[in-house]
Amino acid sequence: MDVRVNGIIVEKLKNYYPDRIRFLKEEDPYRFLITVMLSASTTDRQAEKAAVALFSVFPDAVSVAGSDVEEIERLIHPAGLSKTKAPNIKAVSAYIAVHGLPSDEKDLLKLPGIGEKTAACYAVDVLGKNAVIADTHFVRTAKRLGFTDTDDRTKSAKEIRERFDESEWAFLSMAVNKLGRDFCHPRPDCRSCFLSSICPSSEVLS
Repeated sequence: MDVRVNGIIVEKLKNYYPDRIRFLKEEDPYRFLITVMLSASTTDRQAEKAAVALFSVFPDAVSVAGSDVEEIERLIHPAGLSKTKAPNIKAVSAYIAVHGLPSDEKDLLKLPGIGEKTAACYAVDVLGKNAVIADTHFVRTAKRLGFTDTDDRTKSAKEIRERFDESEWAFLSMAVNKLGRDFCHPRPDCRSCFLSSICPSSEVLS
């Protein structure tokens, strides 16, 4: 890890992405959480499509909790893995209907179907806390930038936490994710990327 180069990259990211980046457009905390759960192993577009279908019939935690798993499964089918996601969504909704929305990332991780990425997304976008959101785009791009040395999500998040100040975690999570979506695709568009002159992988990938 080259601390000087990484510092320059972070500043360039801040200049290019000056506005707050949200993981999803959804503003309602409960719906945001469920939509992130739906986004596992699918695209944001498919997750949002499934969420719209679900909430058009069952608009809140109480109604989702009181519905049949089979009906949830049918409604969220566009997001894939509906047989796994449906019972988890029902269980999480039942918990929230009784106890309210979790106010701590650790409490979220105790709920079925919620892993580190989902908990981190909720912590950053809903709770306003600093956390590292290590999704597919982030892990790929962070490694290419030289921020991390791994393709593993858990290890990638751990390395970011160890190598960068906590105040940078949320920004880096979203800016690196956005960079991965805009330029650093699986087949990267290095020639168009604003970091091509300093990115340690640009010459290798071009």
